[in-house]
Amino acid sequence: MNYTTEMPQLTLEQPARDEAEAALLVQLAQLLTAADPLPDLRDLAPQVRQLFPEPAYLVGCGSAHIWLHRAADPNRLALIR
Repeated sequence: MNYTTEMPQLTLEQPARDEAEAALLVQLAQLLTAADPLPDLRDLAPQVRQLFPEPAYLVGCGSAHIWLHRAADPNRLALIR
């Protein structure tokens, strides 16, 4: 199998709920801009979890995606792929 290595891309699926969350999303975008191309996004998930810690946020991941939810909201806040 041939895997391609690409820069992680951030898709925001909801607006920030306040200025503090907006600042966290800016930091997340900066983290992704500074990241090296990754064949497996699971390597980036710990850094995303540091920015968006439990219990306020839930961060899940697979090799091709990282998803971010507010703990009290079933709708996804952001997706990294």
